Amino acid sequence: MTDPFEPSQSQAVTGHDSAKEQIAQAFKSGRMHHAWLLTGPQGIGKATLAYHAAHMILSGGANSFEHFDPENQAARLVRAGSHPDFFVLQRLRDEKTDLRRAMISVEQARSLAPFLTMTSVYSFGRVALLDEVHTMNVNGQNAILKLIEEPPSHTVLFLTATTAGALLPTIRSRCRLLPLEPLSAGQVKTILTRLDPNALEGVDAEKLLRFAGGSAGRALSLLQTKALDLFEELLNILKPMPALDMARLHALADKLARKEQGAAFEALSTLFLEALSDSITSMAQERENRFGFFFACPLDRAMEAWEDVSGIFSAAKTGNLDSRLAFIHALTTLSQKMKEQA
Repeated sequence: MTDPFEPSQSQAVTGHDSAKEQIAQAFKSGRMHHAWLLTGPQGIGKATLAYHAAHMILSGGANSFEHFDPENQAARLVRAGSHPDFFVLQRLRDEKTDLRRAMISVEQARSLAPFLTMTSVYSFGRVALLDEVHTMNVNGQNAILKLIEEPPSHTVLFLTATTAGALLPTIRSRCRLLPLEPLSAGQVKTILTRLDPNALEGVDAEKLLRFAGGSAGRALSLLQTKALDLFEELLNILKPMPALDMARLHALADKLARKEQGAAFEALSTLFLEALSDSITSMAQERENRFGFFFACPLDRAMEAWEDVSGIFSAAKTGNLDSRLAFIHALTTLSQKMKEQA
């Protein structure tokens, strides 16, 4: 059964008008660049934009960013994951948790080459979507480098990444860069209500949109995991740092451990790192941040603390470690780091 929240099932691209115009103009002019790198925060629609560009190319222009016919043959095949001229490389789902794994493996990256050696079945060429290429290690990126440098004719590659800096310079130099900005709160709301007219019922919409930070994917994650209140409690624990209320922390960790399949842990750990990152950025730029959390230590030490917490969550996800213990460890580590510099 298809998931209506997956980018592959989207019937419209909200926002990103400049990027859409650049891709559409290149397609109409017949001077389509062979590789496009879409960058920006997680959940803002990079993959959705790439899917709709694929719809346009594989339908020969019958579908476009302005007009989408889900009954078009190419659209039906792409949405069903069965178009012979369309290839998707993305993080696999863990069989136990149903969450996406932390990385795209080297073996997965190597699967692109056989696709590109095949002759296209239809007359509109081939398209490959390499989603979240920043999750590949150096070996994985090297496995796709040659294919990006010299792809077969009539082939277009779309790469997505949270930041271009996570990729090899040789990959970046071969791609046309399209940086995407976070969506407005209104655009996020539009996406949520289009997917589910009742999505915001019984929810503090203002709080949800503020925490989402222009990411429809993050907003969906908070809604689906019912983690909005948990994240607000996490922020309340963070704000007095380096002081740490262990009773509140253990109570939050207990609630988190009861959530099914680790989805709440995925949502909260991502937002936790976002709150720390936003605090670091606000320190560097001397501005307010939307989470209200500030490091009580110098900037360089704050960055070290972020790296430590990120490492704890990464180890928990890749090793399927206990989410309750991971959160307790992350917050106590953060508290200790800040105390060392207080």
